[in-house]
Amino acid sequence: MTRYLLFTSPVCVPCKRMKPLIAQEAIVADVVIDDVDVMNDPKAKRLLFDVSTVPTLLAYDEYGELERIVGMKSQADLVKFFQGTR
Repeated sequence: MTRYLLFTSPVCVPCKRMKPLIAQEAIVADVVIDDVDVMNDPKAKRLLFDVSTVPTLLAYDEYGELERIVGMKSQADLVKFFQGTR
């Protein structure tokens, strides 16, 4: 089963623009959103997934990372990402 994780920051403008795009009906996926500035242990999860830039959207399963996109993406790019990782 593919899982999705979006790393964001409350002060990141591209992150604020990307969240509503992911929430639109064209994307049917459960995405866990982690604000790196407010997580309980921010470094641990970022280090686990080797995340140094926000926004970073990861697709992973029980075997590891499947794909990632970094930076602001269009709705069309996000739809392709989610369709390609299922």
